Amino acid sequence: MSRGLFRSTACNARGNESFESPMEDAVKQLSRGDAVPHFEVRTLEGTTFSYAELWQRRNLVLVALPEADSGAEYISQLNTCREEFDDLETTCVMTREPVAGLPPPRVLVADRWGEIVYVVTAAAVDSLPPCAELLEWLQYLAHRCPECEGEAR
Repeated sequence: MSRGLFRSTACNARGNESFESPMEDAVKQLSRGDAVPHFEVRTLEGTTFSYAELWQRRNLVLVALPEADSGAEYISQLNTCREEFDDLETTCVMTREPVAGLPPPRVLVADRWGEIVYVVTAAAVDSLPPCAELLEWLQYLAHRCPECEGEAR
């Protein structure tokens, strides 16, 4: 077994375990129920996007694209859905820059408070979920009852 699979800990001044190894952090990937980390990336349009400016205001569709695969058809498809995303109070961000816990190609949908409700990893960009599927998740977010969600936890 690789040493990277074991939990490495150290004790702080109080004798409590205090950290995990960097190798273990590297394999953690974002999944449903996780919070989107605050990040800043350059979008495909060349603008800088800071999640802190969007957090608690709008839903997020985040598309992490690899450098090697242009994904032109998929990008075009998502761009045609921009108006529908906006109608559902959602910002769609596409980037080729790294986002912690989100190795490309990957798409996630998160509510306005940053909770991930849907995340998909694919072998290639063309295998990522189509716009219609992402819109279904956003419609789910628009209709879910926050009080009921709290009771279920």
